[in-house]
Amino acid sequence: MKATYESIMSAAMQLDPIERCRVATGLWESVDGPAVELERDALEDLLNQREKQLDEDPSSELSEEAFMSHFNARRVS
Repeated sequence: MKATYESIMSAAMQLDPIERCRVATGLWESVDGPAVELERDALEDLLNQREKQLDEDPSSELSEEAFMSHFNARRVS
């Protein structure tokens, strides 16, 4: 049987959130190449920028609950 996106997602969604994160990390780390390196560099730049913003204005920090609510709302639309 050939694995499909749907079968993998269905199985993954049965895992608890920590295990799903481990799967996502493993998949992400399995992808390699110049394009991925560029994306990692861009992500690193974005994270550094956000960290600088938080240092300058700590009140802009979101709670995990607020972030997840915002993130989940974006996924629905």
